[in-house]
Amino acid sequence: MDHTNFTYVIKQIELALRPMIESACASAGMTTAQFTALTVLERRPGITSSELARRSFVRAQTMAQTMDPLLEAGLVRRERDPAHARRLLLSLTDEGRAAIARAQPPVDALEELIRSSFSEKESAEFADYLRRVRHALAEGTPHPVATGSVSESASHG
Repeated sequence: MDHTNFTYVIKQIELALRPMIESACASAGMTTAQFTALTVLERRPGITSSELARRSFVRAQTMAQTMDPLLEAGLVRRERDPAHARRLLLSLTDEGRAAIARAQPPVDALEELIRSSFSEKESAEFADYLRRVRHALAEGTPHPVATGSVSESASHG
């Protein structure tokens, strides 16, 4: 069986993708981190900065640095949680939605490039595989690999 070094291939993809996504975001006047934060808030309005950091794959301190210019530019607003006065909730403004819309065409073109060598069915399968990898990594602990064949396992059960 061919042993693919997935971590190496994934790193190669990340290195190829990074300048492309940075360019797409820069064309709309924002960083990749800012675009990520805005799109997370678009999907999950009213979350805290620490939850936004987790969903954006950065530390809370990094998110604070990312949020400052977005708040100053009026792309995001911060409001007290009526249920918990000490919590501050973040949400997009109309200007924030417009910023996402400006970045979306080059991001969509990049998404299309990624899918260009897949059929529609393969694209859906690939997305499923990527989600499964993300969930496996989120669990954080590699699972031991069974050594017997499928037929051996089935006959012992």
